[in-house]
Amino acid sequence: MNTILLLVIIIAVSIAILHALQRFVWAPKLRREPEAALRITQDEAQSFWQEIEKATLPILKANVQNRRPQSPQESRIGGAPLAIGQDRTWPRGAFDGFPMTFVAQINFAECTQMEDFPTVGILQIFSSFESLDETGGCEMEIRWEPTPTTNDLLQIPDELRKSNKQTSDFSEKARCTGLPLQFELGKAAGNPLSWPHEQNSLIYENRLPENDTVSKILDDWEAKADRIVEGYGTHWVGGHPRFVQVDVREDNS
Repeated sequence: MNTILLLVIIIAVSIAILHALQRFVWAPKLRREPEAALRITQDEAQSFWQEIEKATLPILKANVQNRRPQSPQESRIGGAPLAIGQDRTWPRGAFDGFPMTFVAQINFAECTQMEDFPTVGILQIFSSFESLDETGGCEMEIRWEPTPTTNDLLQIPDELRKSNKQTSDFSEKARCTGLPLQFELGKAAGNPLSWPHEQNSLIYENRLPENDTVSKILDDWEAKADRIVEGYGTHWVGGHPRFVQVDVREDNS
């Protein structure tokens, strides 16, 4: 009984000490750091956005069509990919042997030409998604054919035709038929979430604005960045990458 009482006293004292440290040591220190740092000026905040606005890049928005693909070489999400490359078998994950998901096929001959992008050729992307390896990462395979001549399609493995853990987030039409893509040329403004602007934004951490005008710029920062990224659409080629640490098929808003 005395041992239990002693443990309770030790825990209570420990909690009291941690609370005191948080209130009188750590919290004041965190408050002092931004207060002691140089204030964020209006010129700094505005010049940051001016640099971002200069980072506009061409983008091809890929719009999903609600119909069947009209040809084996047509750009698409899901379905059966064109048989390209030396290895004309469906890729499987090295960790569990399950067939990778066919994500997309991009035929650049169908795309409006963008500088530094190919004008012909087919790019394919496969991913393991939920079939994670021992490190928690998913596998991916990229295939590229600069001069496609075949119209042969790979046969979709039976495991992907069925609804199961690895396929439940994709409709049967997307898995087994494919959804064609049509492209719309546009411009993608830079955003604070993409490189190198995300690194440059670190200089504003733990610093306070010099006045209310700067404070409003900072308050609108995240919302403005979200509006820019939403303007890219759902799928695109070129433009700026969107870095994520979540399943992009889920609504995490």
